[in-house]
Amino acid sequence: MQNKSRLKIWVCEYVSAGGLASEALPASLLQEGLLMRDALLADLSELNVDCITSHDARVMPPVSISSVAIQPADDVFALWRKQLAANDIDACWVIAPETDGILERMYQLVQEAGKRWIGCSADAIRKTTSKSMMTNICDQAEISVIPCRYLKVLMPLPSLPFYGDSTAGWVVKPDDGAGCEFTYYFKNDSEVNEFNNKIKNNHSVPYEQLLLQPYIAGQALSMSVLSTKDQVKVIAGHQQRITINQGRFGFEGAGVNEAAQYLPLMQVLAERVKKAIPGLIGYWGADMILTDNNALTLVEINPRLTTPYIQLSKLLTENPAKSILDAVLYNRLSAYAAQSSVSLVLPSVEGEFDAESDAGSNESFAV
Repeated sequence: MQNKSRLKIWVCEYVSAGGLASEALPASLLQEGLLMRDALLADLSELNVDCITSHDARVMPPVSISSVAIQPADDVFALWRKQLAANDIDACWVIAPETDGILERMYQLVQEAGKRWIGCSADAIRKTTSKSMMTNICDQAEISVIPCRYLKVLMPLPSLPFYGDSTAGWVVKPDDGAGCEFTYYFKNDSEVNEFNNKIKNNHSVPYEQLLLQPYIAGQALSMSVLSTKDQVKVIAGHQQRITINQGRFGFEGAGVNEAAQYLPLMQVLAERVKKAIPGLIGYWGADMILTDNNALTLVEINPRLTTPYIQLSKLLTENPAKSILDAVLYNRLSAYAAQSSVSLVLPSVEGEFDAESDAGSNESFAV
């Protein structure tokens, strides 16, 4: 990095920054993305870090930050390359979904520009983007993880023994899905078979990538983790607000650090996950189920900022962005952990973001 007194960071929250400028915007992903973008920019501003970014022309740009508007006809990657070509950019901080290899592609974009990536390695991104690959890696490391197999190879379900009898039901989800998109719950085998018959020729759903998992009853938890190359610390543990409505899962927010009593269990799990996937560096998150026997079963790993980050600056005695920068840039692990808890409730959002009906004067999604 250049020898100067202030860092300059290119910040890109993929959904709000124009990554979907030529498509309809998923309202729920946009909402979470804007909240994370603005929380991160506020934390970096407090550190006197200079930031530049871009924004989808249908949404509000961030306040007091240099931002380029992305139009539907624009080649967004060409515009991002132009931004990254600036000599005074020291590092890049990207928040992007793993779906369709987007986060890994953003990593490659930053590497091609010769800039520093603030986050997990390409290897860790690849291994955690695929839930089936992550499951295999963790299973081999003897980490308790929900088993999964591709739906297409298990149909009809009764024809192949699979995890014994699932008395609690089944879950179907994409191998590389984001959040609760295309994630379904079924009470029994017959419902799974009926769903399979309806969905296998539906091109709007990624059938080839759908996984089948047994439904594990228990508390839905997640953790915010900070790692250097060789150290790992869980800085907060969260209660997830997961709903099942008409067979579909939904995420409505989290009790940020409301699961602090399970931090010792989470710390053990995080250390084992980090050992299995060493490239988890900086901030990363993981979802898990706390079962009745007070044990944690891993659900998935997110190699990027996760939604609870929005509230962490209220709970940590050190600026969370500083802790992450220290871990990535200086291989120094902060000793700070969340000191209290706060509720993060996401308003119910359905469908897609319509620029005319929802944006109006672009105030609907100003955060």
